[in-house]
Amino acid sequence: METKGVTGLRFTVLGPFQAWRGEDAVPLGSPQQRAVLALLLLRQGRPASVDELVDAVWGEAPPTGAVSVLRTYVSRLRALLEPDRAKGRPPGVLVSVAGGYAVHVPDGALDLTVFESRLHEARELRARGAHRAARDVLRSALDAWTGAALAGVPGASAEAERARLTELRLSATELRVELDVELGGHSDVVPELRTLAAAHPLRERLRLLLMLSLYRCDRQAEALAVYHDTRRILIAELGIEPGPAVRDLHRQLLAADPSLGAPRTAPEPRPSVVRPAQLPSDLSDFTGREAETSRVTSALTGAAGTAVPVAVLTGMGGAGKTVLAVHAAHTVSAHFPDGQLYVDLRGADGSPADPSAALAGFLRALGEKDQSMPDSLVERAALYRSVLAGRRVLVVLDNACDVEQVRPLLPGSGGCAAVVTSRSALAALSGATHVGVDVFRPQVAASLFARILGGPRTEGERLAILRVVDLCGGHPLAVRIVASRLAVRPDWTVTDTVDQLKDERQRISELRIEGLGVEACFRLGYGELDAEQARAFRLLSLPAPSLLTLVEAAAVLGRPTELTESLLESLVDVGMLESTARRCYRFHDLLRLFARQRAQEEESAAAREGALTGLLDLLLATARNAYGLIRPGHKIPLSLLPTEHRGMTFADEGEACAWGARQLAPALEFVAQIAQTAPAGAADLVLALDPLLMSEHRWSDVIPVARTVVEAARRAGDRRAEQRICYMLGGALMQVEELGSAHEVTSRAMELSVGTDDPTVHAMVLNVAALLASKGGVEPDALELGLRAVGAARAAGDRSVEALALGNVILECVRLGQVDELLLDTALRQLELYEDLGDQHGRIHAIYRIGQVLLGLGRPAEALRRFEECLERLGPGGQSFMRCANLIRGAEAHLDLGQPQMAARYAERGIALAREMNYERGEAQATRMLGDALTLMGHESWARACWEQTLVVCLRLGMADEAGRLRGRLAPRPAEAH
Repeated sequence: METKGVTGLRFTVLGPFQAWRGEDAVPLGSPQQRAVLALLLLRQGRPASVDELVDAVWGEAPPTGAVSVLRTYVSRLRALLEPDRAKGRPPGVLVSVAGGYAVHVPDGALDLTVFESRLHEARELRARGAHRAARDVLRSALDAWTGAALAGVPGASAEAERARLTELRLSATELRVELDVELGGHSDVVPELRTLAAAHPLRERLRLLLMLSLYRCDRQAEALAVYHDTRRILIAELGIEPGPAVRDLHRQLLAADPSLGAPRTAPEPRPSVVRPAQLPSDLSDFTGREAETSRVTSALTGAAGTAVPVAVLTGMGGAGKTVLAVHAAHTVSAHFPDGQLYVDLRGADGSPADPSAALAGFLRALGEKDQSMPDSLVERAALYRSVLAGRRVLVVLDNACDVEQVRPLLPGSGGCAAVVTSRSALAALSGATHVGVDVFRPQVAASLFARILGGPRTEGERLAILRVVDLCGGHPLAVRIVASRLAVRPDWTVTDTVDQLKDERQRISELRIEGLGVEACFRLGYGELDAEQARAFRLLSLPAPSLLTLVEAAAVLGRPTELTESLLESLVDVGMLESTARRCYRFHDLLRLFARQRAQEEESAAAREGALTGLLDLLLATARNAYGLIRPGHKIPLSLLPTEHRGMTFADEGEACAWGARQLAPALEFVAQIAQTAPAGAADLVLALDPLLMSEHRWSDVIPVARTVVEAARRAGDRRAEQRICYMLGGALMQVEELGSAHEVTSRAMELSVGTDDPTVHAMVLNVAALLASKGGVEPDALELGLRAVGAARAAGDRSVEALALGNVILECVRLGQVDELLLDTALRQLELYEDLGDQHGRIHAIYRIGQVLLGLGRPAEALRRFEECLERLGPGGQSFMRCANLIRGAEAHLDLGQPQMAARYAERGIALAREMNYERGEAQATRMLGDALTLMGHESWARACWEQTLVVCLRLGMADEAGRLRGRLAPRPAEAH
């Protein structure tokens, strides 16, 4: 049987019917639902029609709608067996076939198939004269039974299967007892034979074996009594005499035939016991891996019973899987006194070893002669398991290709154990302990580097060593190569190596020594990829962000999401890609450099550009969707470049902001990458991220990126792109208080507005210009520019920008002290605009402005209620910038109300939040408020310390009004002048 993409499941029918995922039981639902699955499993991959299943579950009287009920059972079972199956992906276990269903599970996942395989193996061994090995295999097979077959499964069909399986078990038991008797174990089996004969009085073979065993125990009278009892039962029950075999044995017993005696010699010749010791040597500089070593050694030595413990080590090429496997094997070698076997299965070099040839090598190492070597893989595997039966041998299968290569090489009974290494996940290897072998952490990698290089040469170069291992990405093979090269070049320093590795284009080629190289290691894995996997491997390395989500990867590849997920997971399975979380993927740094080299050499320029364009299309569409939710009614989303991709969608503003919090940094990194080739798209993407940048106050991050886009747009002669990115750059510079640069860039944006049909952006540029004039203390210009921004927004028909500009006009009037009831009406008008637009975030801004106006009108209690309303609407996880602003104004309101203790609490919270955002202006304002509160509380010296600290910041940021107020507070009082 075969399965695609479904691993870790196993089923037991030789006892209570159960399903397991790893060590966890899988609930299977109602008895009838369990019956459906059990009956399909017993068909071992062969399909069953719907009619057959209905008949099997309900017999001749199925309920009304039985077919519908059956389909419900199937649907539920699929959900239970594959809970993580992606929507739209076909089932891998319980599959639909023409007119019915079938169950596909991996080899070895059903205890019945394992039992039948071992029973067949035992019969073959007996036919070849290997009686002892056959008996041991039968014992192992019968150990799988834990009770009555299919216990808990109802129905006539289940009962028929139960009878068949019981007969199969009895036949195997009968054969095992017969072998025990043949091997001289007659005295040990007499009690068991008496029990079996009593339970199955008409089974003549059991009675014959009991008679023979009793005779060989010198209990001839009891043996004859068994014969007479057998004859009596058969005549009474069936009216027949015993069969010829029983009658012949009876005659031999009466005659004391010498041939009936127990064998006097060993039942079969055994080769001399050979203790193989094939492990490669352990490394003297083995470093780290304490947790992984502990997991492997515990798995190999902690198991009990008949199961063979198997540890599977997986990871990318060069991660150190073989080194760890050999080290762990040496660590536990004392637990396996009968020897250790090792083979390199060459799974990654394009010519994997034939498991039949590997078995031949193992059998020779175990003492078998070529003359007795079977030809077929099945026979060699059976002989191998037989030779290992009853021995304690550790098997190391290095560099495995797949599960099919590994399975024949695993021992068959407990006492032995196996370690497997592979770049592939080998997830279908049921019951194994899977241990991921990742790259080293920096400190561990540095320790390995120092051990290889030697102590004296590492003195004084600790930072350089950390830089080298960082450039190697902690990759163990890369670290070992660099350190080994340095070790044989005494005139080189670690710092020299840092300089050699800095160039990404040459780094991979630098990481090689005497035929050992990182590139060669990666090429082995790359050579095993099919065409579609190789294309994905190349193209996914091109975007600058190191982490890509599934949706982003699909955009890069231009493939449907379902196909992309399958491709990416297959790359993860073979160690060519990493999955950091569900549907999130990344390359190791060195592997990405290798993939980029392959893309440069094997992909056309158009294909490389198309991959980046696909990601730009997705990000721009997604940012547009987020913008529309955060700033409803805004015209900017309509003015962005058209996209083919619909983009990711969000349920609400909070979800959109959460996406922004996660994706801003990689999105900006990507903008910097594509600026030269796609300045228009880069400028639009930055503009579309504006509300998210505001929400996260990430202005310092966007400034260098925006400058790159400005230069690219100028070189391309794209006035529209330059105007848009200059608007964003000017606003960002203003937010971080680089007012001179902000004024210069914003002036350029205003120049570009002439002759550019971009009215909404023109209004937004005027708004930033007004804010800059206000910060620079140019009062008439600030108010005039603000009113022009309001007018431009109205002319553009953008009520969202109108409300924004109106808020900044209100702010300027508050700063100038021009506060009256008319201004309060204007603030209420701003709130009305935002409410009409359904803009909840804008509504909070408007309420905040109303609070500022109320403070100016001398109504602090009303103002405080507005600020507290804003904080409540924002919540603890709301936009940091707005929470900080409301805390500062809340502190001011508490001061006006004569509540310095509450003012101090608000101010301290505002300081903490401003520091988190690196928002110096906000921190300065909050610190000044704290000083004002402290002086009212009688802590004059603490207050002066706050004011002095704030004055330094205000002078540096050009906050003239704030600096003037602070100088007044710090001026000596008349009593202090003397």
